[in-house]
Amino acid sequence: MAETRERVLWQTGRHPDSLLGCKEPLEPGVVSPRQVRPSKKWGHTVKKLLVLALVALGGLLVWRKVQADRAELDLWTEATGSDN
Repeated sequence: MAETRERVLWQTGRHPDSLLGCKEPLEPGVVSPRQVRPSKKWGHTVKKLLVLALVALGGLLVWRKVQADRAELDLWTEATGSDN
């Protein structure tokens, strides 16, 4: 038994008696820290933000291409137009 206690202390850095509290049942309505996974929540948020940024970048590139095409069409119209 003493060997097990020493092994727990060595592996976790905590006294085994301090770990006994994690086995106590929680009060109703209390969320265990193990049930909350902020990394998954942040992971979804980061993915959504990256997709949103890519969509915005794509929209900007399309807008610039349309503006460039309009400017080129205006130049061609001016250059080939007849002066009556």
